[in-house]
Amino acid sequence: MKVLVVDDIGYSCHYYARLVEKIGFTPMRASSGFEALEVLKTEKDIHVVLTDLMMSGMDGVDLFQQAQLVERYSDQGILPSPHFILMTDLRLEEDSQDRNQQRIKLARKLGFSKIMLKPVDYKELKQELNDLALNVIQSSTSEPALDLYSLVQKLRMSVKEIVTAGNKEAGAEFLKILQEEIDNLKKHLKIN
Repeated sequence: MKVLVVDDIGYSCHYYARLVEKIGFTPMRASSGFEALEVLKTEKDIHVVLTDLMMSGMDGVDLFQQAQLVERYSDQGILPSPHFILMTDLRLEEDSQDRNQQRIKLARKLGFSKIMLKPVDYKELKQELNDLALNVIQSSTSEPALDLYSLVQKLRMSVKEIVTAGNKEAGAEFLKILQEEIDNLKKHLKIN
């Protein structure tokens, strides 16, 4: 899976591109939102954009909005817009009227896959990229598309709810059901 890293600070762009490579994916780089748009117009196999929020000229939110307008095609037809992960060193303050704080709130509303605080945690980024890679697997086959990313997110939210509630009976029942479904999937895949 290709990941486009966008940051107008050279060493940051290089650092996050190396992090993406260490995780096991192919990084590409852009030093501005404008450059990133040009890359997205020519590189059809970019599935994720990892972008900084604050950049001169075009910030990460503007880039997201402009990228939604870029028409991308393959031999199979129209390609969806890539998933976006926003990086920022700003901590969100709910009552703040600061422009950048408002941009973070807008990013949440627009549908960024994830908003990550800098310095980005390696494990968190790895988990998010691996989750997003599930969509690449399902979209590269001729079988009907499944939104595995959403399914995994729902599963994680269910587990989080059970843990937060501290309901051990519900946790044990959920685990039992999950194990049954894992066994069914193994049978389907003919795995021991």
